Amino acid sequence: LEAATVRLGAGDLSARAPESGGDEVVRVATAFNRMAQELAVRDEALRTMDRLRRQMLADVSHELKTPLTAMLGYLETLHMADVALDDVTRDRYFETLERETRRLDRIVRDLLDLARLENGIGPLDARVFTIGRVFEHVMQRHEQESRSRDIAVRVAIDDKADQVTADPDRIEQAVENLFANALRHTSSGG
Repeated sequence: LEAATVRLGAGDLSARAPESGGDEVVRVATAFNRMAQELAVRDEALRTMDRLRRQMLADVSHELKTPLTAMLGYLETLHMADVALDDVTRDRYFETLERETRRLDRIVRDLLDLARLENGIGPLDARVFTIGRVFEHVMQRHEQESRSRDIAVRVAIDDKADQVTADPDRIEQAVENLFANALRHTSSGG
C-alpha cells in the first residue's frame, strides 16, 4: 500500500495497491484503488479536453484566417496603382470584401456566444415557435447568392415538427451556419 501511494504521488496513475491483508488494510487498499482509478479517469478526461481545445483553436484559427486571407488579397489588388479595374470588377471586389467582413464578424460573434454560454452568462430563451420561419429567414438572407449561382434550395418540414420548443435565435444561428456552409460547398447549378 505504501509503495502504491509513493508511485501514485510520483504521477504513476496506474499504481494500485494489493487488496490483501487484514480487514482494515483491505478496506484502505480498496479505497485507495478506487481513488487511483477515479484520478486516472479524470486525467484522461482532462487530456481529452485539452486535445479538443487545441483542435478547436486550430479550427478557429483556420476559420478566421480564411476570410482574412481573401480580404487582404482583394485589398492589395484594390490598392495597386498599376492595376486598372473596371467598375463591375471593382464592385465585385468590394462586395466580396463586405461579405467576408460579415463572415468574420459572424465567426467572432459565434465565439463570443460560445464563451458566454460556457460561462453561464447567456441563458437560452426557450419558447415555442414556428421552425419554418427560421428557414425562411435564412433562405432570404442567402437568396441573392443562391439565385446568382443557380442553386436550388428546398425546405421540407414535417407537419409534426412545425412547432418546436427551443431558443429561436440559437436555432437560427445553427441553421444559418449549416446553410452557409452547404451553400459554400455546393457547385453552381446544384
